[in-house]
Amino acid sequence: MPNLYSIQRFFSKHRTGMLFLAPAVALNLVFFIQPLIRVIQMSFYNWRVIGTNKFLGLGNYQRLVNDPLFWRALSNTVIYTLVVTPGIFLLALALALLLNRKLPGTNVFRTIYFVPVAISFVVSSLVWLWIFNELYGILNYGLSSLGLISSRISWLGSTWMARISVSLMVVWKTAGFSMMILLAGLQGVPVQVYEAASIDGASTRQRFLYVTMPMIRPTFILALMISLIGSFLAFDHFHVMTQGGPANGTLTIVMYIFRTGFEYFNLGYGSAMSIVLLVILIVLSVIQTRFLDSDNVE
Repeated sequence: MPNLYSIQRFFSKHRTGMLFLAPAVALNLVFFIQPLIRVIQMSFYNWRVIGTNKFLGLGNYQRLVNDPLFWRALSNTVIYTLVVTPGIFLLALALALLLNRKLPGTNVFRTIYFVPVAISFVVSSLVWLWIFNELYGILNYGLSSLGLISSRISWLGSTWMARISVSLMVVWKTAGFSMMILLAGLQGVPVQVYEAASIDGASTRQRFLYVTMPMIRPTFILALMISLIGSFLAFDHFHVMTQGGPANGTLTIVMYIFRTGFEYFNLGYGSAMSIVLLVILIVLSVIQTRFLDSDNVE
């Protein structure tokens, strides 16, 4: 067990580093740790904006287990994640492989593909809401002009069409971010490895499967987990484009938390759902850490 002298010696030795860390620690305490403790506390109460807060124990969590709308929102979030994530990574990987080549104008195209990432989700959602508009949207107009459709399509009028339509916008919006992460991984692969594989007679497909993918595995998994966690936190685009409809078919878990806490002012129940979502994200993070462990990388 360390004595007082060893503790003083440790602090004296690392004084400069601690001074640099102090602002970040203070910000985390104020804006993350303290609110988290508060949310955990609120989740055990029937917390009201005005009036007396009644202690419920695990009552909010029991209600959550029997709440069909919560499970609907959670399943919608999982389905959306499973739909949008492959689209993001297929496009991002294709763009990263293309831009990894030394071709004229590569830097220009990198910038062009990354521009949507710099646009906020609200602005992107409003633009695509206009594109998908059934009456005067440019998508229906373009398809009808080409003779591909005979009547207007309600892109946001049914559950699956709305999910796919919003997913298309998200793929366009976020693929550039994953592309840059994957591109960084690709550029970290030594050229000598590809040269050795070519000398051994490996085809382009074999080099991709047995050289490129294993070498960028940590980068790929990192980008994948960032996308998965971001998908579980989906809110802005669904709130703007579908408002959770039709018939709660695109209601996400964060939207339900927002409605419960800030529209219906049931802060205790909303806090309980937030804690459950936090646990899910922690599980995803643990999976990420496991797969990124150097002992697991072949």
